[in-house]
Amino acid sequence: MKRTHLIIAVASLVLVVALWFVAASLAPRQTLYGGLSVPAWGGIAVALLLAGALWTLRDTWRERNLISGYANGDTATEQVTAKAAPERISQDDRQRLDPDGPDYPHPIIFPERCIGCYACVEACPHGVLQIIKGISAVVARDQCMEDTACEVECPVNPKACIVIGTTKRIPKRKVPARNAEFMTDVPGCFIIGDVSGTPLIKNAANEGANVIAHIKDELNGTNPATNGNGNKAKYDVAIIGMGPAGVSAAIAAARANLSYVAIEQDKILSTIEAYPANKYVFFKPDSMKSTSPINVEGEGKQREMILSSWKEALEAEKVQVNEEESCKAVKPMEDGDYFTVKTVQRLSGSEVEYTARRVILGIGNRGTPMKLGVKGEDMRVERDGIATQDKVQYKLADPRAYMQRRVIIVGAGNSAIEAAVDLVCYRDGDQITFRPEAEMNEVTLVIRSDLKNDLKFGNKRQLYTCIDEGKIKVFFGTGIKEISDNEVVLMSARSKEERARIPNDYIFAMIGGDRPTKFLEAIGIKIG
Repeated sequence: MKRTHLIIAVASLVLVVALWFVAASLAPRQTLYGGLSVPAWGGIAVALLLAGALWTLRDTWRERNLISGYANGDTATEQVTAKAAPERISQDDRQRLDPDGPDYPHPIIFPERCIGCYACVEACPHGVLQIIKGISAVVARDQCMEDTACEVECPVNPKACIVIGTTKRIPKRKVPARNAEFMTDVPGCFIIGDVSGTPLIKNAANEGANVIAHIKDELNGTNPATNGNGNKAKYDVAIIGMGPAGVSAAIAAARANLSYVAIEQDKILSTIEAYPANKYVFFKPDSMKSTSPINVEGEGKQREMILSSWKEALEAEKVQVNEEESCKAVKPMEDGDYFTVKTVQRLSGSEVEYTARRVILGIGNRGTPMKLGVKGEDMRVERDGIATQDKVQYKLADPRAYMQRRVIIVGAGNSAIEAAVDLVCYRDGDQITFRPEAEMNEVTLVIRSDLKNDLKFGNKRQLYTCIDEGKIKVFFGTGIKEISDNEVVLMSARSKEERARIPNDYIFAMIGGDRPTKFLEAIGIKIG
């Protein structure tokens, strides 16, 4: 029984007793029915109707305020208000958001709040959510296992994804601290894009342009090269990371006549390059006005059109980017208002140091791919007359570029399983069709222990279908010992003893990435 039900019951009992005494005093003059007169029974009926109406109005007012608070919040802010903070939402309030839903835990989505960022979809290991027409939707509610990561990872505030019926405490999402100008708690160091906590292309592109405008205003009126300290800083700004946020910032810096150095540990726009071929990318939210020098207008575009358009914008401004150069440290200097940025060039291994008055971090949230750490990992190979390329790669952008290859996939998560299946099949939703022989690859999946617990059911089903049909070979409890040009040595993950030698053309090491948390904390940026 709810507390409100108990209050109504007690109030009704008191009312009945009071009316009984009134009726008893009027007994000689009134005809009684069940101990009460007709006016008394009428009074009880009116009182109960009035009480019910008042409680209904109260609950309706609370539900309307609660729902409107989630539906009409400001999508541009990440500041958590007391009303919207997940840990402050009572169980009763959660249930009111879906009063007709089932009693077991399940998510609900506020479509008007959703930015289609895939955060909740990727966080759910049970396939409960999917993106449909750019908006998250509950497609398998009965599969929810009370994994509340979908709500935790939702970047908008108030949340677009709320878990109903859960008894778990929903923690706050841990994101780097920054102010309205994108500056962190390290003065002069700014953070933009995915790493700030909002995985949204249009938002990242806008932030790249807006942070440059702020930096230009801040530095206006001083010699941009000398920093007032005898030429201690060579550049006005160092831009680290060339995803949508970094590219937008670099073009804006060039247009603003700011001296800059742009650094990317991989290739320019590698995040977009990693999308499947012909993938349609949404520019959410539709209501957000674009302020970026790169084109993010409209509902969205295909991957190839985005890459072509944005690279043309880079070329038009003659933007120079130091690719395959990994940032290792950013340090504010004590003898002036500037930073030193230390990097390592991947191919040569050379260490480089830059000085800049301001630093912009647009490094994304996936961090640096984890390495296998074995002999031959940095090998470059030539296949069928194609120019030399890395034998070990860390993402599979276009499976159709690989045909009749001997491929090893290392990993046990969703990305690894999807890559393995894509190299032997064509997908159509949940259905797969095996490639014809002329396009088939010889795929071996190497897993250090077992499949991950958060592996989606659909991916697991497709994997076992491919195994049963002999299209994918799997080694459990196995790691890579050594890599050579045309062969890979496998070993037992426990004993390190050699298990097999496999002919091989390429390796895809999809074993996750080091989130940039330690890197940010080393600079002095707080995460919380």
